[in-house]
Amino acid sequence: MNGFIKRIAALAAAVILLNVPDVFAAGPAFPDTAGHWAESYIQALLDRHVISGMGDGLFHPDLPVTTAQFVAMVMQSAVGYVAPTNGYWASGYLDKAYGLEIINGGDLEEADKPLIRRFAARIGNNALNKLWNEADEQDISVAEHKLRDLYTCHECVWTTAQFYVKGIMIGSPDNNFRGDDNFTRAEAAVVMMRMIDPSLRVPPKLDLPAAADDGKISPDQAQEMLKTYSNVMMVDVRTPEAHAAGFIPGSVNIPLDDILNNISATQIPEDKSAIIIVYCQKGVLSLKAYHALVDDGYTNVYNLGGIDGWPYDIASTD
Repeated sequence: MNGFIKRIAALAAAVILLNVPDVFAAGPAFPDTAGHWAESYIQALLDRHVISGMGDGLFHPDLPVTTAQFVAMVMQSAVGYVAPTNGYWASGYLDKAYGLEIINGGDLEEADKPLIRRFAARIGNNALNKLWNEADEQDISVAEHKLRDLYTCHECVWTTAQFYVKGIMIGSPDNNFRGDDNFTRAEAAVVMMRMIDPSLRVPPKLDLPAAADDGKISPDQAQEMLKTYSNVMMVDVRTPEAHAAGFIPGSVNIPLDDILNNISATQIPEDKSAIIIVYCQKGVLSLKAYHALVDDGYTNVYNLGGIDGWPYDIASTD
């Protein structure tokens, strides 16, 4: 009996003093999550006994989550309660995660500091691989097309893209992942539930416009694509002289003859899923370029037609 009482007392002290996810805690939704965009996810984790409050009866959804808190959520969800290995409340979770190579030495050193989004994606993806035996998606082209800041951190590209293409972490309205932003407690709850339950995920789609048989799109459609996707290549297929006299800002000049003679020797990306928009003066040359690229296997090619019909800004080098 004494041993049982001591065990209960120790568990109570951990919850009160350390504000850790308590495997025995359950109760009503937190007052500060009522009406919050992540309320249902937070409640779901509470119902699963993965999280508890911060010791004041609140969840504080918009505060940054620490590395230790997120790792504890992950490990609690996958393997259950892990007792501390020393006096630090999260030591058991951290040690186990480190032993499984879910986190690294840097994560251990920064355990009590706010976790940033790209590190959360790395930790979460490692956990999916090792604890849930979930394979990576090999096609990350949606992330490459839509996330403007995907390559800001080159060593983070793969894990960031994984969480994005799987629909576990989404980007901002301006199509940035914001990898260096703090990861909030609300975001951690949403990500955790999407890791646990794939039906909650929202994988992004390219949503490219449906083009006519000749690949024709309108100037408005082209503008929207340029705003939406991070790596659209706008190609002026006229001569260098015609290009210099007036071109669509951001476009590159690759004369039609170069495309017809040897596409691989041009600036056209090798990736056949690259989004390419071609144009010329009147639309005759662009149509030929469109067909040449499609015949070469490119799947996301669009024909804007002639620059004469472009209602937006025109640049020149003359």
